[in-house]
Amino acid sequence: MGLIITFLLGLFVLAGAAIASFAKNEGWVREASFAVAAGAIVVLLVGDLLPEAAEGAETIGAPASLLAAVIGFVALVVLDRFLPDAPPETLEGHAHGSALHVSVSTAIALSIHNIIEGMSVCGVASESVATAALLAFGVGIHNIPMGMIVASGVRHENTGKRVAVLGAAALSTFVGGLVMTGLGSSIDGGVIAFMLALTIGLLAYILVLELIPHLLRADHKRTALAGFVVGAVIVALGIAIAELA
Repeated sequence: MGLIITFLLGLFVLAGAAIASFAKNEGWVREASFAVAAGAIVVLLVGDLLPEAAEGAETIGAPASLLAAVIGFVALVVLDRFLPDAPPETLEGHAHGSALHVSVSTAIALSIHNIIEGMSVCGVASESVATAALLAFGVGIHNIPMGMIVASGVRHENTGKRVAVLGAAALSTFVGGLVMTGLGSSIDGGVIAFMLALTIGLLAYILVLELIPHLLRADHKRTALAGFVVGAVIVALGIAIAELA
């Protein structure tokens, strides 16, 4: 049952993708998606990942946690040279490239984060399906704004690229469920702690070097502010629901 729940979690990513993909005003949707994702990442970092990483630091030590975060940040800095950019006519003046660039970066970070979440949900499901479903709903709410930003950058790409990027993001929790099912209790807590810290570094890169520069150049400042608040509220709600589990 745990694998079914983690598979269905991908629907939340696809729901966010649908919101971004089918809206008519592309420029407005892109700015709104970036703003919602920025708010979501800020609350996700402060309200969820940083506290969990602090607990994980007790297992692997603060230096190792810091090193993992730095590795995550630097990894995307290096990948910055290889991640795809959209054609020049679709660029928005961002120093690090196009919306496609942001989309791929976010998909990478989201996939790593969701593998960990999928492992957690699948582990809880072995004890209580009801509790796992509640936890999954909280996790899923996090993924709606992230699905929006992933989709906003690939909406003009060919079908293969759209399927690859959105598929990786949507199926990542299921991959985590498969890992948990296959390895179970043999998974070292230190590995989880390291991956959490790594995710923090990845998301910090996306927030500081990708999303914020885009938002500072946004044409619709009120939309950006409203989107930021919406993203923050959505993730705060998801965290609150997950904690009930």
